[in-house]
Amino acid sequence: LATCKAFNCKRKNSQSNTQQVQPTMSEQELAAKLDEEIGIPLDATLDIPSQLSKPVQLLLIPPRDLPCDFVILSPPGGPDDKTLPGSLSTHVSCDSSTRGNGARSLVVGRQASSADVRIDHKSVSRRHTALYYKNNNGELSSTATLVVRDLGGKHGTHVDGSRLEKNSLLELPLRNRKEHTIRFGNAPLVCRVIIPAAKLNGWQSSQPQQFSVGEDESTQTQQRKSLSEQATSGPRINESRKEIPSVRKTETDDAPITTTRATREAQIAAMVASFDVNPIYKKYIPTEDENAVTKSMSNGASRNNSNNNNNDDNNKMNNLHNKSKTNKYNLPITSSIVLSPGSDSFTSSDGTNTPLQSKASVTTLCFEPSGARIAAGHRDGTLRLYDFHGMQPSAVPSGEVTYPPFRIVDSDNDPLDDTGRHVLTALGPSSTGSQWIVGSTSAQPKVLDREGRTTLFYFIKGDIYVTDSSKTKGHTAGVTGVAFHPLVKDVCWTCGLDGSIRQWDVSGRAKTEFNKVVCQKVVGKCKNEKGQRTQVVSNLSIHPSGRKMVVGTACGSIQIWNCFGSCANSRPLGAVFSAHGASRPVTFVTFSGNGDRIASRSDSDNTVRIWDAHRIEKETGLFGRKFGGRGEEGERHPPSLLLAICNGVPPFNEASNCAFGPD
Repeated sequence: LATCKAFNCKRKNSQSNTQQVQPTMSEQELAAKLDEEIGIPLDATLDIPSQLSKPVQLLLIPPRDLPCDFVILSPPGGPDDKTLPGSLSTHVSCDSSTRGNGARSLVVGRQASSADVRIDHKSVSRRHTALYYKNNNGELSSTATLVVRDLGGKHGTHVDGSRLEKNSLLELPLRNRKEHTIRFGNAPLVCRVIIPAAKLNGWQSSQPQQFSVGEDESTQTQQRKSLSEQATSGPRINESRKEIPSVRKTETDDAPITTTRATREAQIAAMVASFDVNPIYKKYIPTEDENAVTKSMSNGASRNNSNNNNNDDNNKMNNLHNKSKTNKYNLPITSSIVLSPGSDSFTSSDGTNTPLQSKASVTTLCFEPSGARIAAGHRDGTLRLYDFHGMQPSAVPSGEVTYPPFRIVDSDNDPLDDTGRHVLTALGPSSTGSQWIVGSTSAQPKVLDREGRTTLFYFIKGDIYVTDSSKTKGHTAGVTGVAFHPLVKDVCWTCGLDGSIRQWDVSGRAKTEFNKVVCQKVVGKCKNEKGQRTQVVSNLSIHPSGRKMVVGTACGSIQIWNCFGSCANSRPLGAVFSAHGASRPVTFVTFSGNGDRIASRSDSDNTVRIWDAHRIEKETGLFGRKFGGRGEEGERHPPSLLLAICNGVPPFNEASNCAFGPD
């Protein structure tokens, strides 16, 4: 019995030892299996060529406004280049792979379980690109190359500005110390491939080597000799292709080495010291040539003075005639510029290269609160952002100077809206200028960040089979007006063709369904003079205090609604029916800067009408719908509500608007 127990114990121990060895074998098999799946050849390797002093460096440079987990390295990397703050560095070696020494390639992609360099972007595939070393002659020699292999991603891999064909590869020679750039899909990331210097007994590098502090004098002297021999025998180097060295050497061997940081600090100290020096002003003395030119110009001016006096009246008449041709309505235009891409056909700047038309008509226009930028929505479904501080003029073949936008957002590339491209109908900035709310004909408004790169919030669409708009979770028809709260940055309102006015919470704490924000409440349901439901609310504007709003309707009424309350309001605070005449819709309304006046427009007349906001609330409560008088054009409102009528302003589009001056 004791013998049987001892035998069973030995058997269990042997089984446990066998189970402990299996994980090590499975990891090696897993590393080889992944290389086989993505088609890595057997002669590929991550071992550093013996002729290189160190492995090839990959310097990843993401934009500063991206989150910190946009690029994840294994093992985690950090800033490696002092001249490029925010960059991350890794190497093409086994130490940079999650699979250890069994890996034959370095995989770049979005999948966390298989990618060694993970890039969290929608245009990067799970396994996007592979990098490895390869030797064509069987051993590491002068023919060793760094292979960049595309793994069949939808958006491809770009090397030095050229896209690789799907499932193809490109070999970069290691003998030439040349810097390359790689882009993975449409990710806003640049990967610099830095090939290090070769060893002295190996290849001769075509670029000057960088000397680092800590090397002994014999090594530095030997490197300088090799560089001097190369300079006398080899071709001259193009200085525009040199890398910026982090440590520079002086002309003499015994001179101290000065770092880039120390040089910059010395420049700053010299600049600060120059502030204390008293400025020296020297009187400008013109030269003899300049005096001769000035004298001849003055003589010519005196001879032509009499002729100019006779032609002054004719010039004034010609100027007035030309001005009437170029400015038909005699508007006080001080200056003007043309905001246009400058070509008939161009592509969007959101990474998809979608062909667009530059001459699409403008449907909505809005300034941000600071006045530094302007956003324009077009009929082709694009949102174009212009920055006045960074505008760069460009000339077109016709000779006209235009100013292109710095970003174009295409509504057809929305991942949560697959209904196609929609016309932009309304646009509004937040009180802080950090967000834009965009309305379109898709019944689903959305909120973008200030740069137009990211969609922060999507609004849900309501049920079109529910007739009561207060019971639906969103708009059931196209959106016609949008606006943010002037004091609270997380509250906004929208109105649409379904006749409803809705309030939304964009603080991130609102209820969501399918990653889309649900409507917080319905402010009101507009009705016409007879009490019937209004089918279209054309536009809205928020009072500067944020306590009430004014809307225009297709039935021709201007209505003021209260913004507060947890449920829908039964009736407005005040209303003006047939504001622009019988059966004329009101297409635009806006408050003045202090909220005392309201301006309205219609697409059926050539006027802009100014109303007294306080009298609308006060007198329509007394008269209301009982006012029996009619104006010359069928208006049904007290005459005291109308302050002024601006004639001669025709609406060239159905979305014509107006604005009060800021003062």
